[in-house]
Amino acid sequence: MKLTILKQSLLDKLAIINRITPKKSELNILNFFKISAKNNNIYLFSTDLEISYQSKIIAKIKEEGEFLVPAKQFLEIINNFYEEEVSLENKENILIIRGNNIFCSLVSISEEEFPFLPQFKNDNYLEIDSLFFDNLLQKIISPLKTANLIKPELAGVYFWLDNNFLRLVSTDSIRLSEYKIKKDIVLTNINKEIKILIPFKIIDEYLKIRKKPIKTKLYLEENQITFDLDDQVLISKLLTIDYPNYQQIIPKDFNLEILVDKNEILKVIKLNNVFMDKTKELKIKVDFQEKILNFYTKNELIGENINKINFELISSNFEEDFEISFNLEFLLDGLKNIDGEKIFLGLNIPSEMNIKPVLLKSPLEDDYFYLLMPF
Repeated sequence: MKLTILKQSLLDKLAIINRITPKKSELNILNFFKISAKNNNIYLFSTDLEISYQSKIIAKIKEEGEFLVPAKQFLEIINNFYEEEVSLENKENILIIRGNNIFCSLVSISEEEFPFLPQFKNDNYLEIDSLFFDNLLQKIISPLKTANLIKPELAGVYFWLDNNFLRLVSTDSIRLSEYKIKKDIVLTNINKEIKILIPFKIIDEYLKIRKKPIKTKLYLEENQITFDLDDQVLISKLLTIDYPNYQQIIPKDFNLEILVDKNEILKVIKLNNVFMDKTKELKIKVDFQEKILNFYTKNELIGENINKINFELISSNFEEDFEISFNLEFLLDGLKNIDGEKIFLGLNIPSEMNIKPVLLKSPLEDDYFYLLMPF
């Protein structure tokens, strides 16, 4: 193998490869990635046995071939390579890395030892505008950032496609997000119901590597999912647990329904965030007579904060003031993802025998909602 390539185009892909390469593994081979040179392109392959990554880069190929490269050391060399073009050549088990004034070498291992790279079928696919898809994922991703700690078996995006809708759902058992779109918004050849759980790790990696507006293609198989981003491909095994019937916990009615101004409540909660202690508790007292929400946080080391906003009452089954507490960060995550000037809050007043989640959404749209359990 002998080739020349621009440093920057190589560097972009090496950063991804090093994220996928496991930090600690009993299999030393996983610390390596494969370079394959042919047809004026180089193809890079890496895997941690759960996620596999493939990418294609234009290069000047003088001699075709394949080679295994230690990922961490190669990235460090290219990161500090101070010339624009990099020449690579393998001689037996040595990779030669050259510039006009630079010479480096890396010892490699036999190519035959590298794990089998998964293949994917394009029988069942879904195609969606990448910017739109990114927006959907960003709205429902916050529960996944804590699911690994609270409920690791649920640390994935529940992908539910039926004849009418595509639903993306996430939960950490304390909060839940759902974004629902009509099926005809996406291009698909799938005519059956699909319910799969996509690991958070591949969702997170997809959001990091997707930079330019394209049509993202998803190939859905029984045990794996493939993200096709034109010159890059991510393949992952699916999580195999049965996802809970989350629709059972969505409140059908409320004994208190109110509207609040989005900008006002965000300003209040961000100020309260300054005084948040390790419990992350935000207390909210509902004043029915004045139609006011009073917010309170206290930190023994800093001080306390009290502020208030007005609310618009839609309906209520009672008029006694009450207090309810939430995890401030979790509440803020939900509020930020709701579009529009107003936010609907549906509550069922908690008691010792009946604690139900609050529902947050836009009063004008039903495509997105966020559920959060009170303390």
